[in-house]
Amino acid sequence: MQLDDDDTRPRAAVPLAGPPAAVDDLEETLRLGATTQHRLLREPTPRRAPPARPPVAPAHLTHRVRVGGAAPLSLGAPVLVGRAPRAPRIPAGLPAQLVVVASLTGEISSTHVELTEVGHAVVVRDLRSTNGTRVVTPGGPARMLAPGESAVVAAGTVIELGDGVAVEVLPPGVAGATGSGGDGGAGTR
Repeated sequence: MQLDDDDTRPRAAVPLAGPPAAVDDLEETLRLGATTQHRLLREPTPRRAPPARPPVAPAHLTHRVRVGGAAPLSLGAPVLVGRAPRAPRIPAGLPAQLVVVASLTGEISSTHVELTEVGHAVVVRDLRSTNGTRVVTPGGPARMLAPGESAVVAAGTVIELGDGVAVEVLPPGVAGATGSGGDGGAGTR
């Protein structure tokens, strides 16, 4: 019973809406819910198989380059080769790997050439070098790149910078491939 705000007399109770069957359904639901909950706590839960995972594509193996007789470098990031290479002021992705080579006669520019992997292809770009970049493809003729010119090259290609320094493009995932025989006066510092 409730009391009115302005009166101390009890007010008549308000009957519940709906037929008595609704109350019975509620009681049945509560009873079954408690039983189900009780059963879940007592019986072991059957293990479900983990959801199927989509097939994982094999990891992309990156090409490598060998500058002179140095250890191969992955083309996972651009490689800049020169007497005193500098990274671009505004990088366009991963920081470049800088490879310093000796140039006794000054034939090699400070930042001479860039090698990158684009998809599954290797791109060599002359960075407006003074004396040019010579590309020797396996089984094909050698050609000089014009200042600023790019070329797509295959594994086995040798890029000659001058002063006997050469860069060899190695196939993806090959870490111990032999170079073109000799160090060509190159090295990393």
